[in-house]
Amino acid sequence: MSISSTISIGLQGVQAGINRTDAASSRIAGFNLATDSSGAAGSMVDLLQGSNEVKMSANVIKVGDQILGTLIDMKA
Repeated sequence: MSISSTISIGLQGVQAGINRTDAASSRIAGFNLATDSSGAAGSMVDLLQGSNEVKMSANVIKVGDQILGTLIDMKA
């Protein structure tokens, strides 16, 4: 696996996490908590999963960047 594909996979993960949090937050905003608290709970879980997905994917990008920097330093 190349460094650029690692960074690309990280970027795809960030986008997927953003999409998940966007969808969950839209569902949460539309809930009537007095009548549908179970659906709101599931959407809160989705919101947290999306947040974690973005954080983990950002770490993948960070590590890919560090590896690329190390390879450039070794080449120089």
